[in-house]
Amino acid sequence: MSEVSAKLSNSAAIPLGCASVSRIAETSGIRVLLIKGLILEELGLRPPRAYADIDVLVEPARFAEFVGLLGDFGWHERVHLWLYDRIEEHSITLIHDGWPVDIDVHRYYPGFLASADVVFEALWARRQTFTIAATDVVGTDIVGGAAILGLHALRWLHTPRNKEELSNLLTRLRADHELAEELAELAAATGSSQTLGPIFADVGIATRQGVAVSPKAFKSWNRRVAHPSRTGEWLTYFDQLPLRHRPRELFVVLWPPRDMYLQEHPEISATTGALFRARSRRILHGLSGLVRAIPEGMKRS
Repeated sequence: MSEVSAKLSNSAAIPLGCASVSRIAETSGIRVLLIKGLILEELGLRPPRAYADIDVLVEPARFAEFVGLLGDFGWHERVHLWLYDRIEEHSITLIHDGWPVDIDVHRYYPGFLASADVVFEALWARRQTFTIAATDVVGTDIVGGAAILGLHALRWLHTPRNKEELSNLLTRLRADHELAEELAELAAATGSSQTLGPIFADVGIATRQGVAVSPKAFKSWNRRVAHPSRTGEWLTYFDQLPLRHRPRELFVVLWPPRDMYLQEHPEISATTGALFRARSRRILHGLSGLVRAIPEGMKRS
C-alpha cells in the first residue's frame, strides 16, 4: 500500500485494495472476510458498478488489532464524530492519503442480532475464496452474501437503488429454492430470521428456529429501518440512558453545540444564520423519523 497508489483510479484501487487488505490479514493471522462490493458481483448477486470503499468484516476479538495494523500502513479514521460516543457504529471508516478509496472495517453487521462472535463464525464457516487482482482473497459465500445484501437493502429501503437490489434478490431467491432454504438456515444461526422476515415472507420460505434473539435488539432494528434519519438509533440510546441524564442529552442531540455540529456537517457555513437553519432542518427531519420509528419499535417487541 505505497504512495504510488495515489495515481490509481477508483476502479483500479478497489480490486488492488481488496487484495492488499486480504494479504495483510493473512500475514497477521487475523480472520477477515471481504463483504459487499466486488464479492457480491463475483457471486452474481449484484451487477457491476463503481465503488468508493472496500468493506471487510473482522473477527470481533481482533477488530482493534486489525484497525491498528492498517494504521501501520497509513490508514486512519476519517473522523470520530461526537455521536459515535453515544451511538455505537458498526464500522469504522479508514482513509489513506495515498489511496482514492476508503476501507470500512466492520465490527459487526447490522441486522444480524446474534452476538458478533456467533455471526462471524457462521459466516466464516461458509467462506469462499475468490481471485481478485491476481490474488486469492476470502469473502462470504453466496448465502452469506445474500444475507448481507438483504439486510443492507432492508436497512436502507428508502433509496431507489436498494429497492432495486431487494427486488433483484427476491427474484433470485424465487428462482433458486435451495439458496432460499440455505439462507433461512443461516438466518436462524445468526439471529436474522426476524430482520430478514420480509424476504422469507415474500419468497414463501418458513423461518427456522435458531439462536435466541433479544426483543430489545429486534425493537432497535425496527426503529433503525423505519426512517433514513438516526432517530431510531437515538430512541434506543435514550432507552438505555438513566432518567436523570436524559434532559441534558436531549438538548445536545436536538441542538448540538456549534463545534459538534460543524464536525458532523463541515459543509455547513459557520455563520449563526446558517447554523440555525441547518439545526432547524435537523429537528424537522428527526420529527418525521419519530413518527415512523416509535410505532415500528413497538412491533413484536
